[in-house]
Amino acid sequence: MPPVSIRRPITVTAWLVVSATCVVLSPLLLGLAAVVGALTGRRQPMIAARLILAYFAHELGALVACGALWIVTGAGRMIGAPRPQRLHWRLLRWYAAGLAAAGRRSLEIDVVSEASPEAVRALEANAPLIVLSRHAGPGDTIFIGDQLLSGFDRRPSVVFKETIAIDPCIDLFAHRLPHAMIDPSNREQCEARIAEVTAGLGPRGTLLLFPEGGNFTGERRRSALRRLWRKGQRRSAERAESMPHVLPPQPVGVLAALRARPDADIVFSAHTGLGLAAYPRELWREMPIGRTLRTRMWLARRDEVPVTPDEQVAWLYDWWERIDDWIAQQPGGGEGAPADSSASAESGASAGSGASAERSAAP
Repeated sequence: MPPVSIRRPITVTAWLVVSATCVVLSPLLLGLAAVVGALTGRRQPMIAARLILAYFAHELGALVACGALWIVTGAGRMIGAPRPQRLHWRLLRWYAAGLAAAGRRSLEIDVVSEASPEAVRALEANAPLIVLSRHAGPGDTIFIGDQLLSGFDRRPSVVFKETIAIDPCIDLFAHRLPHAMIDPSNREQCEARIAEVTAGLGPRGTLLLFPEGGNFTGERRRSALRRLWRKGQRRSAERAESMPHVLPPQPVGVLAALRARPDADIVFSAHTGLGLAAYPRELWREMPIGRTLRTRMWLARRDEVPVTPDEQVAWLYDWWERIDDWIAQQPGGGEGAPADSSASAESGASAGSGASAERSAAP
């Protein structure tokens, strides 16, 4: 990614112009979408137009508000003070809630949320938490972020790839609030940033981490299995092959968070029902119209977490197996790609006899 001094003037200006244009021309764009929908007999054009307009309307509102907050904090010099921080969290809550509501309304999505009593009590308390979530599709970050922000009055510090900072609102939120924007190719930097953010969690602070590292696709799952076999991590590879609905969790960030905050309980989050579209073409073709988003949360107390890294990796896989089982039990839960036996066999064969023991606890 280009440095902030180069990236931000371009992205902020471009998004402001495009967002303002979309808002001004929204009646025309909706009318055009209605015509296209009538000609094709499909609902996708109108739904897509509504989602795009909602996105740019919230981008415009957030960018203008961020600009105002920058001015009133003395050109950003006092932006880290308690009051500006509270205002930024409120702005983020408005942003996530608006996008989540637009998605539910436009796609006619029902939400069925379930959480263990222990998880609910932990989320409603003030103590910092670590939330480890499945990553199934492009909308799940917004929905779980809204659930934490609006449903439980939490302050989620999200771990996400720096490439997402091409969106100027995310870029600004990431730098003004304690989020962890990382470059996955730099393992040491990733661990250090995740540990820094986790250690700094205050009351109601929450680290939101997606251990799978990306949205689920069948090819990504096969690639992840091959990578585990190539690295000689036979135990993890064998266990991952038995979980057809999820990607194998990458322990690096999880272990860094556990080391940084040994006093924090952990909430595991799963969801299903919106399909697995990870790319624009798939999202268009498999738009989740009229579906039900089902969510489930469990609590793991900190004293239940093993001590050594190897044991913590096994513990993480135990929980991912539980998530995989839960997904399989849901209506339409088989949305994860089934295990590809030929690919698995090929991966195992390519591992060779030298992969008889796992080389490292973390990939």
